[in-house]
Amino acid sequence: MMQRFLWGTLLASVTLALTACAMPTPTSTPVPTVTATPTIAFTPTRGPSPTSTPTPTFTTTPTRTATPTMTFTPTPFPRPSGNITRIQTRFRSVVLNEDRPILIYLPPGYNTQTARRYPVLYLLHGYGGFDLWPQTTEWELWGLKEIVEELMNTGDIQPMIIVQPHGYMNNGAPSYFFNHGPGTDGKRWGDYIWQDVVNYIDRNYRTIPQRTSRAIGGFSLGGQGALSLALRHPDVFAIVGAHSPSFRGADGSIPYINDWNWFNQFDPIWLVKNTDNARRLTIWLDVGYSDDKVRECGSDSDRCVLAFRELLVAKNIPHEWRGNWPGTHEGTYWAQHIPDYLIWYSSKLVGQ
Repeated sequence: MMQRFLWGTLLASVTLALTACAMPTPTSTPVPTVTATPTIAFTPTRGPSPTSTPTPTFTTTPTRTATPTMTFTPTPFPRPSGNITRIQTRFRSVVLNEDRPILIYLPPGYNTQTARRYPVLYLLHGYGGFDLWPQTTEWELWGLKEIVEELMNTGDIQPMIIVQPHGYMNNGAPSYFFNHGPGTDGKRWGDYIWQDVVNYIDRNYRTIPQRTSRAIGGFSLGGQGALSLALRHPDVFAIVGAHSPSFRGADGSIPYINDWNWFNQFDPIWLVKNTDNARRLTIWLDVGYSDDKVRECGSDSDRCVLAFRELLVAKNIPHEWRGNWPGTHEGTYWAQHIPDYLIWYSSKLVGQ
């Protein structure tokens, strides 16, 4: 979409490999730092293979907490120029009762246009997303910071705050961004995102604290997590992007997704079938044409991207669909479409 940018030069400079590392010990005092984006090699993100599932059983309707909204009068601000302020820090999660890493981009002009408030894009990582902490994330390895900076400076996207929360557990496994149920560790990883992360950003930065000024997106397991969080909490997020989302279920392959009665309330498929929340959302869905991990379903299964797309169509739920882009379930696919994603998010977010 954005031919004017030298994506080939940028992507060629990034050797695609994921380097796992141990989770750091939380520190007591957050000390934000402004750092340069490192160049780190990575390997393609692993994605789960679709599996067949039993018929979901009934579960109670999730309880939602309304988010106060504020009305902002659009203010004419000159287009900012300069660099993103990159903040890598920790904050206290009340829900998890621990300090959590977080990566924040403040847009050019944030420190000079002090009367301006900003929409927020929350980007969730995939299976290898924060293995590289404290250096960087997968999104950042693919050039996210440089692309955001370029698009904001040219005016192709509006200035916004971009937040990358850490979704890995202390044992090094991904949380999958949902509340773990009975018989597991019981950690509320979904509430940690929509309550603690969102509240921390709204409290400490000049956000526009309303649903139409918040978007959430992710790839692979982060895509499933983004759909789950938006479908459960459309009062918090009005915009959701799912980039090659996986649709894991309670098939026993993941220890804390072990009960359909519990997991239904977090499952994007169940939520679209059994609630009207999807009609309150602005939705993007894409998958690589040659993705052999999540594009097509296994035998007698509806847990894949094409089946989810068919479900949205059958229920007449509006959504943006990209299913013909070449690519597989790996970083090279998502990296080349970062500009497409950012331009779409920017076009839907309400800013100043």
